Amino acid sequence: MRTPYAVSLMLTLLLGGVYVFTAVQAGCNLPLAYRIGTIDPQFELSFEEARIALVEAEAIWENATGQNLFMYDDTAKYTVNFVFDERQALTEAERDLRARLDASENANETIDERYAKLVAEYNALDIIYKERIETYERALNVYNDEVESYNREGGAPPDVYASLEARKEVLDAEQDEINDIAAQLNALVSEINRLGEEGNRLIDMHNQQVAAYNRTFGHEREFTQGDYQDTVINIYTFSDRRELTLVLAHELGHAIAIGHVENESSIMYYLMGGQSEDLRPSAEDLEAFTLSCGEQTIRERLSSRFAPITTWLRDRGVL
Repeated sequence: MRTPYAVSLMLTLLLGGVYVFTAVQAGCNLPLAYRIGTIDPQFELSFEEARIALVEAEAIWENATGQNLFMYDDTAKYTVNFVFDERQALTEAERDLRARLDASENANETIDERYAKLVAEYNALDIIYKERIETYERALNVYNDEVESYNREGGAPPDVYASLEARKEVLDAEQDEINDIAAQLNALVSEINRLGEEGNRLIDMHNQQVAAYNRTFGHEREFTQGDYQDTVINIYTFSDRRELTLVLAHELGHAIAIGHVENESSIMYYLMGGQSEDLRPSAEDLEAFTLSCGEQTIRERLSSRFAPITTWLRDRGVL
């Protein structure tokens, strides 16, 4: 009686396995035909732009797997819709705030560069000023000593007097030039101080904007930018072309029965932010693809799926 029971049980398991396999394989009826459904005009996204983004999203999977996984078909039941709601409004608010942050950062950098240039100009001119002051004071002291000496003797001879007057004119001209340099230094100090105050004001404003940005947007976002429901992919929000391609690739992955994976750099990770810049599937992405849609035989799939049950039966002497 034991053998028929075992055979009967195995037949039931095999039949059940075929049913499960068929259900899973149905999600991988490749290539998956799809079409673009509706595009909310608030996205300011043309049909051609959406189509190009979808082609790029297809390529992420197809280039990595070497398989033709998707095809565009105007009559397909699978549709990709672009649905504008508060999520996209929030994304656009983030984009605007980031643009203001970039602008204020650029302004700060411009002021920093100007400030550094003026300080360097001041330092160079200050060296010249001090050198000329020192030279002028030495020449002035010599001149004053000579004038005082001649005055003690009752005055300078006419030719010496003329020479002294000429030297005095040179000294006066030098003093005028030194005073001009001092005025330039004072003007530089005023501009440096003004730029310093302006820079501090901009830095305070920038820091406040950064704090506001971090409070509102400084966290990882789940893939609520899009979802996959039965035969419909809905795209709700994206900040730029790369993010749109990433969201589409993620949802196309779900459409061919790939679930979430744990590596944060993966296309199919449930959070956005850690994916590589070139949007390449990770090893975990490809493993998940192979499990769902890879080129395995029915026997291999059934053997893998029911290995734990087979082991359990063998351990109990059923097999």
